Amino acid sequence: MANDSITPPGKLLAPYLQLSDNGLEELNQHTRIHHLKKSRTAVRKGDKVAGAYIVTKGCLRVFTYMPNGSESTLYLIHPGETCVFAINCLFNQLLYPAWVTADTDTELAVIDGPAYKKLFERETDIQNLTIHALSTAVFRLMSEVEQLQGWTLNQRLANFLLNRASDNNVVSMTQQEIAGHLGSSREVIARALGELNKRQLIVSGRGKIFLSDTSGLASLLT
Repeated sequence: MANDSITPPGKLLAPYLQLSDNGLEELNQHTRIHHLKKSRTAVRKGDKVAGAYIVTKGCLRVFTYMPNGSESTLYLIHPGETCVFAINCLFNQLLYPAWVTADTDTELAVIDGPAYKKLFERETDIQNLTIHALSTAVFRLMSEVEQLQGWTLNQRLANFLLNRASDNNVVSMTQQEIAGHLGSSREVIARALGELNKRQLIVSGRGKIFLSDTSGLASLLT
């Protein structure tokens, strides 16, 4: 990825990182800003990690492939968050173990690896960002494991829709995109959405799903 922004990185990261003057100068010198369109691949499995990735706008999706070839989301990276896999690769000299795509149009700051390590040694906000990434990833992955072990597909789908709906109860995603997040196929998701539609819990349209009964969806989880 090539740098495609003239805005100083420190200004874009200011809402999330409060660094010393020296730290800010080093950040500006060793950080590149990228703009990724929705669905564009940012990192592929086996890539050598160039640095620490911090989302400033939008959202990144970290996923892997299931044995049947379908995608399964591991976690999302929201504004102000960094990728725990990338951090682990930087500190342990490993190749990236998954794939990353832009879940929406996304702005991304990439801090060069050696610079990030130096900043981690002396900047409290970099230390906090790293620890937060580690702890958040553990809980998110634990949640995914619990769902895979104990929830039916309809329960996982209902939970996903509730978590991804906007404040007007709309999920703007295709069936294929939802299938990618849940590690299933589009055909299976289409049937599950059809069942929820028959129960009048949702209204499914082209590229959008309206949650007509959020309480009903939530009741499926208990």
